[in-house]
Order: sequence, then structure tokens, then C-alpha cells
Amino acid sequence: MDKEAVLANAPAALNKADQPWEVSVEGDAIVGRWKWMDATFFAPTQITDEVKEFTCTFTLDDKGKWHEIDKNEEAEKSAGLGGLGASKNFQIGHIEKKSIEISFGKNKETGEVGLMKSSIDTSVIKKAIRDYLTDCGWKKPGLFG
Repeated sequence: MDKEAVLANAPAALNKADQPWEVSVEGDAIVGRWKWMDATFFAPTQITDEVKEFTCTFTLDDKGKWHEIDKNEEAEKSAGLGGLGASKNFQIGHIEKKSIEISFGKNKETGEVGLMKSSIDTSVIKKAIRDYLTDCGWKKPGLFG
């Protein structure tokens, strides 16, 4: 399948209502985003806002191959007895991450308050996109391109 068709069909083929991530197309790339935490957490002495997002980008070249790069961003803001705080963590490269976090808080998207469970397994989103590209006849480049 040619590059334009692969890119145009990717969102319809990969996005499902029951999955915690979504796929979009940006230029010559299929971009998968998993916003796996967006919540406010409560502790006896502080309140913390956390946002954690994983992005994997599959750029298609003109030789029928794709090139992958991952990005993981985590941001935290807190206020409590000790004052105000903020931190941001950023990773880029080839990232494999599997995590489950459970805390008491408020989901910013749904407004629900209670025990919050957030999880991610980067292999799930990457496998879905790799399988789609392989089914479309595309290849991952070897060690030397």
C-alpha cells in the first residue's frame, strides 16, 4: 500500500473506543499517544496534579520502511504545607515502559473522586502500529537502515 493510503487509513484502522490510547497522522508519521495519567492526588499535607503521557512516532520513508522514536513526558505540580513545587521529566529514544499506579485522587477528565488506577504498557500501542504497518507491506529498517 502506498504511503498516502497507509497514513490516511491509520486512524480508522487503529483507533478503538475501548483502548486508552489514540493514533493520529502528522505529516509523514503515524503518532500514537497514551495519556495514561491526568489526575489530582490528595495526601494529608499536600495536593498534587500529575500528567503523564507516552508518545511513539512512526515516520514512513519513501523506501517502504518506517523509523520509530518514543517520548515520555511526566509533569507534576504540588501545593502543601512545605510550599509550592513543580517538576518535569522528559525522555526520548526507544522506551519500554510498563507501570500500574494506584492512589486516592480525582480524575481530571471524568471528575470522579476515589481510588485511581493508571496504567501503561508501551509494547501494546507499539505492537498495534507495527502490525498495521507490516500488514500494509511496510518494513522496519535493519540495523544499518
